[in-house]
Amino acid sequence: MKIDLKKLLIKYLVPSFLLISLLKVHTYITTGILVPVQTSTIGLFFVALLFMFVFWALLEHFQNVTGMLMKESWVSRIIFILIALVLFYIYKINGRI
Repeated sequence: MKIDLKKLLIKYLVPSFLLISLLKVHTYITTGILVPVQTSTIGLFFVALLFMFVFWALLEHFQNVTGMLMKESWVSRIIFILIALVLFYIYKINGRI
């Protein structure tokens, strides 16, 4: 298995680093104190990195499932679209959209 370092850098490490940087900037703006990098910051970075891995894995899985459903018969396509519309309607009446 070959690891694509460019993909690893762009999809996982950069968003995690940006999230931690934004949190540091937010802390500085709200408190006026620049907190140095501590072990808690490194731990938070790894939690953000884990979140990025889970996010991209779930996104790829859902894309594969949607592609498989669209390759099936017309009945499964219609059922998929109806379920998507019902979920959209439920979110809309609950005020989440």
